Amino acid sequence: MNPYQVIDKAEKGISATLFERIARESGYSKAAIAGFLGLDVRTISNYKNQKKDLKRTDAEHLLKLKDLFERGKEVFGSSVEFARWLGQPAYGLEGRIPEKLLHYISGIELVQRELIRIEYGDFS
Repeated sequence: MNPYQVIDKAEKGISATLFERIARESGYSKAAIAGFLGLDVRTISNYKNQKKDLKRTDAEHLLKLKDLFERGKEVFGSSVEFARWLGQPAYGLEGRIPEKLLHYISGIELVQRELIRIEYGDFS
C-alpha cells in the first residue's frame, strides 16, 4: 500500500477488528501489537465494543504494521521466521533489534527498507 492509500484509509477510519486480525495473522499477541501502538488492549477492546474507529494516528500505525507483517511473511516464508528475525539485532539497522523499532512509524519504514534489501540480496 502506498503512503497515500495509508493516509486515505486512516482518514476514513479503521475498525478495531483489524487489530485482532493483525494479531492473529502476525503471530504476535494482542498485548504486543497494542504495545507497538502505545495503547492498552482494553482501550482497543473498548473501541471494538463501542464500534468506534481507531484514531487516525493509531490507524496509520496499524496499517503500516499490517503491511510490514505481510511483506515480512513474503520475504521470510512464514510469520514465525519473520518474527524470529524481528527479535534479533540486524546489521542493516545498525545492530538494532527490528522489533523495538516497531513502536515508531519511522522505525517501521526503516524495517520495511531492510526487508527490501534482504529480498534483493543487498546486505551492504
